[in-house]
Amino acid sequence: MNVFSPVSCRNIEAMEPYFSACTNRICDNTAGVTFQWRKIFQTHFAIAGDTLVTRSVYKHIGPCYSVPIGPGDVNGGIAAAERDARELGEELRFACVGADQLPLIEARYGNLYIAEEKRDWFDYLYEADSFRTYSGKKYHGQKNHVNRFYKEFPEAECREITEDMFPECIAFLERIEAEHPEMSEVERNELKGTMDLIELACRLNQRAACLVTRLGITALSVGEIKGDTLFAHAEKADVNASGAYPAMAQAFVNFMGTGFTYVNREDDAGDEGIRYSKLNYKPIELIPKYLVTVYA
Repeated sequence: MNVFSPVSCRNIEAMEPYFSACTNRICDNTAGVTFQWRKIFQTHFAIAGDTLVTRSVYKHIGPCYSVPIGPGDVNGGIAAAERDARELGEELRFACVGADQLPLIEARYGNLYIAEEKRDWFDYLYEADSFRTYSGKKYHGQKNHVNRFYKEFPEAECREITEDMFPECIAFLERIEAEHPEMSEVERNELKGTMDLIELACRLNQRAACLVTRLGITALSVGEIKGDTLFAHAEKADVNASGAYPAMAQAFVNFMGTGFTYVNREDDAGDEGIRYSKLNYKPIELIPKYLVTVYA
């Protein structure tokens, strides 16, 4: 029997090779997202049939499983999910299922499932080169914001976040939290997850960078490259520093170098403000994701 265990800093490294073996561009199939959001979604995992399957608890839905990833037999991971769902007395549901993964569901269950497209889960995919320069009319707004930022902070420098900078990063994130008392519990936990990810960056093939100005750390970002895609897992900025967000987005892509064609800036979680911002960066694709409920 495969027992699902909570995802933690002690076992996340063992999961990383399975994420690396996954070739789709869905952010949920990365070590960074799984670790950053593990507490919010009460994420557990199991290794079965040489595949990785996770269980996360979604608000208003309940426990859901990932489609197993890795080099082994996907049916071994699905069987583990089936057993776990029975033990929990829950329907068998798979969340954040990519279009490329739906055939795996159909191969096992035939037509005994329903796949529901979830717009709030869609990932935003961009061309990396568009962030490097913000050139062209459609990025006129971003370029103006960045120019204003560097005019106000000509000393701004993008630096890799090293261990000696952790206390300053923590203070920066705590300041963001203090300045936004209206934050939800999920948003507060996201800030904590961001710092967790920064602290474990080197162990999970992540890199973290920040913009340093006379104010100290003014913005930061953390992410990873997988295949042809840079996954930007977190981006935080001082809203009092005009233009810090687009400046950090550009600086992080340039900091991460070359060797990737796309940038995945993840989903908007149904937040209208975040959706507006992500659309404003002109994605080349919205990657659909599905909630699958099995009735077999």
